[in-house]
Amino acid sequence: MSNSLANETISKIEEALEEDRTTAISEIIQIIQELAGRAFSISVPELSQLIGRDPTITAKLISAANTLGFNPSGTSIHTISEAIQTVGFEKIRNLAISLLLAENAGQTLNTYEQREMAALSVCSGLLAQELMQEMNPSIDTELVFVCSSLRNYGKLLMSTFLVEQFREARSLALEMDDDEAFRQVFGITPLGLGRYLLKSTNLPRSIMASLREVSTETLARAAHSDEEEVLLAAEFCARISEATFDNNISTDRYNDALMDVITKFQCSFSVTLESVNNALVSVDNCISQLNRVIGMRDDASPSTMKLRARVSGSALPVPPPEARISPFKKPKRLWEMNAEEREDYAEAQFQKAVDSIINKRVHDEKVSLREIYQTASRAIMDGLMLENCMVFVREEYDPASLSARFGYGPLFEKIKNRPLIHSKKKDVFGICLARKEDILIHDTEAGKIQTVIPDWIHSRGGTSSFVALPTVSEGELFAIILGTVSGGRSIRLEEGDLRRLRLMRVHLAAVRKMADHNEIRLL
Repeated sequence: MSNSLANETISKIEEALEEDRTTAISEIIQIIQELAGRAFSISVPELSQLIGRDPTITAKLISAANTLGFNPSGTSIHTISEAIQTVGFEKIRNLAISLLLAENAGQTLNTYEQREMAALSVCSGLLAQELMQEMNPSIDTELVFVCSSLRNYGKLLMSTFLVEQFREARSLALEMDDDEAFRQVFGITPLGLGRYLLKSTNLPRSIMASLREVSTETLARAAHSDEEEVLLAAEFCARISEATFDNNISTDRYNDALMDVITKFQCSFSVTLESVNNALVSVDNCISQLNRVIGMRDDASPSTMKLRARVSGSALPVPPPEARISPFKKPKRLWEMNAEEREDYAEAQFQKAVDSIINKRVHDEKVSLREIYQTASRAIMDGLMLENCMVFVREEYDPASLSARFGYGPLFEKIKNRPLIHSKKKDVFGICLARKEDILIHDTEAGKIQTVIPDWIHSRGGTSSFVALPTVSEGELFAIILGTVSGGRSIRLEEGDLRRLRLMRVHLAAVRKMADHNEIRLL
């Protein structure tokens, strides 16, 4: 595993979660953490208050709780408290999770992959619940639902926040082991990512234990404990669900793919192909009921239609072009591209970032400054193939000092939040501050240049070339963008690069101006 790559993946997703760029995910985490983590101490009124924070989910949950599937006695349920008392704590928790996942699977604003991973999660949980009733009735089926659905949590996060890399990993997985493909792209497996991000949520040991890897030795024997049986059931149902949603498994090969999974787990479970297919029919019916509760037609959810096709033996619906998986062709690195390819690539990165910034500026009254600068830094870093790109902004306590608050790369991680640039320092950045002019250093070791370059720029390996870009609004410099490379490389800026760097700063200045004029609020 590449630690630096894994750390970068974790950092990006933690940052996205902190910025609340989520749909159902934050609600799912909150429900799992607060309900499961306080299973033995939380009161019914507290449970009611927690789930009742979202009136939409409350109404849908009460509607579902009134169905015969959850409420065979037919007792009329009007509140969350009544639902908990009538249906039970665990069932209401899992029903809330199912509704949130099903809704996420149908949201047209989400990417195809995010919708599919949400459906995969709820399918895994429901399938585990269904099969364990037959295989081992003594196992808590509500527990196994949570454990199995969370096996896919890492994939749900990757497909939500890093969808391009997620597509790349899935393409690589056509030619190698799945886990190795994800390690190459993300530095960490989806299961490892999910386990890392959930370990701080105080989930019960029974749930955290189900997020371990399943070893070959464990598969080769019967489970030694209920905890191990839940782990195996969660992994088994996750793999069955993955095969079910895999577009690369044709209809005539589908049952063979299921049998491959069943055979791998034959020492752990005595389960037949027929029982798995029957369980998937029950899952299909259950998901259809969830769709009705949230007010969504089955045909509005691609994953529902895919599951329907599997249980009926018909052809799978065709995914959109951007979600079709083909063998991965490793992209050229920027310095391997010809001039036209390099320009097209850099322009695409720039345009994607600018569209994102404009969208936030136009549609949001509150704008995350961090998100704006991170978006700009990533586009500049990728477009110029930099090793580091960071944004220095003025310190409130001393406006003459600037610290690197936003950015990416090992140098940024080393120096971030330190007031390293100051107007009184007689170095290249002091000159940049005074003149508000762009500075490009091709070779930090050349002649007298060394005397005006501060030592900190070499604190994470020898920086060989860098570019400093002052960013100005209404005549006032409010930030300096710094990009660096090392290893003897030199930054070369073409005409298109200069145009993009100039326009990016125009958009950043527009955000600053709108904030200064109270047209938006920066967070």
